[in-house]
Amino acid sequence: MEKPLSSKALPAYGFILGAICIVFTLIFYVTKLYGNLWMGYFGNLIMFLGVLISIIHYNRVHKDKTSATSSFAMGWRTTLIATIIYAVFLLIFHLVVGGNPAHTLVEEDTVKDNFWIYFLGNVLFVNLFVGVVAALLGGLVFKANQKTDKSGKP
Repeated sequence: MEKPLSSKALPAYGFILGAICIVFTLIFYVTKLYGNLWMGYFGNLIMFLGVLISIIHYNRVHKDKTSATSSFAMGWRTTLIATIIYAVFLLIFHLVVGGNPAHTLVEEDTVKDNFWIYFLGNVLFVNLFVGVVAALLGGLVFKANQKTDKSGKP
């Protein structure tokens, strides 16, 4: 059985989500708002909503006949792609800028330590956690007919 034509473009959600995170990081860095605590929460909200939107579109492309497992897998792939793209960007950004973008009032000695805490904590752990929670919720909530099993009987 051949996949629907538009489902081949579905991994693009991960790339788009990663690009949105990069754009907001650059905007926050230029406006010197990057050090504010709520900016990290804003990035996590973007990840959560982006994964949910990718699952909704995935279900619509497949005419709401997908299982919760396949919807979760779509959300997980979106999360992984977006997190990897954003993490690679931040590593390169850290090397180019020479420190943590949030170091406006921090001493120079602690800049690198703060970056790695932010990178490991917020970028990797929290984004992956938020993405998994969104994928679980999206897989279970956005399934159109929740009473069917693999045979299609209610």
